[in-house]
Amino acid sequence: MGGGGRRVTRRGVLGSGAVLLGSAGLAAVGIKAAEDGRGGIASGVAPAAASSTAVAQAKPGKARGGRTREYWVQVDAFSHNLVPTGSDQLMGRSFKPSDSTYWGLGYRAFTPSWGEPLPGNDDLGPNTGIPGPILRAGVGDTVLVHFRNNDTHYNWPHSMHPHGLKYDPASDGAYVASDTTTPGRAVPVGQSYTYTWTAQPSSVGTWPYHDHSIAQGITPAGPVMEFNAQLGMFGLIAVTDHATPAVDREFFLFFHDLYQADIPSLSQDFDSFNGAAYLGNTPSFEAMVGDRVRWRVAALGKEFHVFHLHGHRWKDEAGRYTDSQLLGPSTTLTVEFTEDNPGDWLYHCHVTDHMDGGMVGWYRVSP
Repeated sequence: MGGGGRRVTRRGVLGSGAVLLGSAGLAAVGIKAAEDGRGGIASGVAPAAASSTAVAQAKPGKARGGRTREYWVQVDAFSHNLVPTGSDQLMGRSFKPSDSTYWGLGYRAFTPSWGEPLPGNDDLGPNTGIPGPILRAGVGDTVLVHFRNNDTHYNWPHSMHPHGLKYDPASDGAYVASDTTTPGRAVPVGQSYTYTWTAQPSSVGTWPYHDHSIAQGITPAGPVMEFNAQLGMFGLIAVTDHATPAVDREFFLFFHDLYQADIPSLSQDFDSFNGAAYLGNTPSFEAMVGDRVRWRVAALGKEFHVFHLHGHRWKDEAGRYTDSQLLGPSTTLTVEFTEDNPGDWLYHCHVTDHMDGGMVGWYRVSP
């Protein structure tokens, strides 16, 4: 068993007394926020291995003079290892692939009509499936998401449900057993559906999206609410307006937890960032002194987390300086500061059993 013989099981527990607080497919037609006059990244480094190529172009369009941003999204099932290096740099523990590998589900970006997967870049993120691609919009934009279900492993229906955007019931993506006629709530394997969402002034900020289809499960215990999101079907939406300041570096970080009671192939519960667990596996983010930095942070599930960054402070929504902020299920943070402290720094969840379960990563700042 991995983790030095430790077995962590928290099925049904909300984070051990803590307080509130990412292969699959999508193609985006959008432009960088800094290029469309709505603020955003002036030049940036997304999570490790992302390039700086722009995603694509925006179409002129609807919604009070906004653009139409068109995405082609596919979900796939794939074997996924949460600890690909086999080691934990923080505590010196080791993991066999069999300890930390399971059949995941995730979204990924494709060219139009699901032609081929897009390479990762600053706008899209790594595009490796967990988390899904970054969806971007400016206030007034219409977002069209052409969604296709390619889950040929589990053969389950799936959907996409957004937070923060405006839509009608046909674009909600949330399954209700008493109404199986509304489209888009349970897209069968091999079929597709187009969601239409709009970005309002009240949409500015950071939001999650995720599968909200029929509850599923792979153990005799039966279905688990939003189990597909636990397996990896989630991502982030970034909405900007003319007042959103441009930044040099923009980082996207998703807190998510996986339970051995729900996924028996895992040797323990794992607490993960962007589809990976433990230092040396989780994303390493990079910046330089003088950079304007933005972190977009989100969580799903049932745990409560604390985002903490060593060696740095920023102002919270109340205008007070802090170095730790709370996250609960489906909540988000947008953290901004000007970088002034070179070195290799830890970011992590400050709930102790979540750190022990893998929620630790590197933030490296060059002089």
